Amino acid sequence: MRRIRVTAFLLALLLILLPVFGSCGAHGKTLMKAGGVKLSVNLFSLYLARMKASLGQAGFDINSDTFWKSYVSTDNVTAADYYTNQVFEGLKQVAAAMILYKESKLTLEQSTIDEIDEWIDALIDEVGGGSKAKLNEVLAAYGANITVLRDASIIEAKLQQLKDYLYGKNGNLISATAKEEYYKATYYRGYQMQLANYYYEVDKDPSGSVIYYTDGTYQHIAYDTTGEGVTASGKDGNGDDRYVTAEGRVAYDTENGTPRYHTDDNGDPLTVSYTDEEMQARLERARAIAAECRGDPEKFLAYAEDYSDNSDFNTNFAPNGMYFSVGSYTGDSIFSTFAAELAKLEVGELVILNTSSGYYILMRAELDSGAWQNEANSSWFSTLTAMTIEYMLQKRVEPYLEKVKIKEKARKGVDITTVEPDYYY
Repeated sequence: MRRIRVTAFLLALLLILLPVFGSCGAHGKTLMKAGGVKLSVNLFSLYLARMKASLGQAGFDINSDTFWKSYVSTDNVTAADYYTNQVFEGLKQVAAAMILYKESKLTLEQSTIDEIDEWIDALIDEVGGGSKAKLNEVLAAYGANITVLRDASIIEAKLQQLKDYLYGKNGNLISATAKEEYYKATYYRGYQMQLANYYYEVDKDPSGSVIYYTDGTYQHIAYDTTGEGVTASGKDGNGDDRYVTAEGRVAYDTENGTPRYHTDDNGDPLTVSYTDEEMQARLERARAIAAECRGDPEKFLAYAEDYSDNSDFNTNFAPNGMYFSVGSYTGDSIFSTFAAELAKLEVGELVILNTSSGYYILMRAELDSGAWQNEANSSWFSTLTAMTIEYMLQKRVEPYLEKVKIKEKARKGVDITTVEPDYYY
C-alpha cells in the first residue's frame, strides 16, 4: 500500500482531503457526523498537518509566524484562518461523499482491506521498529495514530471506488467536452522571460564577444557564413576560414554553435553577478519591454526569444506558454509565484517580479482551445482528468452537505499552526 500524500490543488479540496478519513472511535472528540460515521478532531488535525506540508513543499514559509499572521484579504482573514477553513470545508465534502457512497450501495472487497492492513504492518516494522507504540509517537505530531491511518486508507479506497463507479476507471466516462469545460473555467495561461542577475563564465574573444564552437570538443570556431554583410577574412588559428561582419567583428554562428562554459573543481558552471548599475539597466529594459508589449503577445514572445536568459525553458517546456489552474500551487516556489501573480492579471497585462535570480516579466495570455490535448503541453495537464473528476464529485455531493452534522465547539483552538507538517502519512 503506498504512502498517502497530499495534492497541491486548492480548488478541488476533495483531492487534498480524501486520503485521510475514518471513524474516530475513542481517539478524540467528535467534530462531524455523516451517514453513521463520526469524524474526530484528531482527523481534522491530521488534515491540517497535510495541508501545512503541502504549503511547505510549494515554497511558503510555514515556519514563520509572520506568514500565518499575515492577512490574505481585507476581511481581516489571516493565512492561518484561511487554510484552516479550507481544510475544514474540504472535510465536510469528504463526509458528504461518504453519504453518497452509502446510498450507492457500494462495498469494499476484502482484498483491498487486506492490502491496507499489510501496509500498516509494514509501517509498524519500518517506522516503528516493530513497535506500535513507537509508530504512534511519530504519528502523534500530526494528530494521528495507527487506527486513524487504517481508517484513512479505507476511506480513500471507498472514495476511489465511488469515483470509478460514477465516472469510470481513470475518468473514461468523462468526455473531452466536459474536460474542455473544466479547463476553460479553471485554468489560465501565461508567458515568461527572465533577465537574470548573473551570467555564466564562457570563452570570449578580445572584443568581449562570446566564442561559439562547432561542437563539444571546442577545437574549431562556428562561423555564420551566410549572414548579411558577412565576408571571409583570412584564416584563424586552426587554419579554418575566418568570417567577419561588416563592422569587423567575428561572425559567430550563435544558432548552431556551442559556447564553452567554465566550471569549478566539482564541474559546476561558474557564474558572475551583475553589478548594481547593470541590474538597474536590466530593470529599465524590463520596464520598457513590459510597456511595449502590453496586449501584444507576439511581440512579447519575440523579445523573450531575443533577450530572455532562460529562453530554452520556453522552447523545451512551455512552447505554448505556462498553464496553471485556479488556486493551484506547486512544489517549485518560483512556479507558485508565477501562478499567484498571473492570476491577478487580465489577459494582455504584464508584471515584473524581482526574485533571487533576477527579474521575471510575466504576461497573461488568452486560453487556447484544447490546449490540454496538445502533446507539447502535456507537462502542464498531467492532473487535469483527476481535477475534473474531483470538481464533478464536489458538485455531485453538494446536496448532501446539509446532512453533515457539525459540533463547532469541538473545533475551538485547533488550527493549522497547532500541528507539525506531515510530509509522509
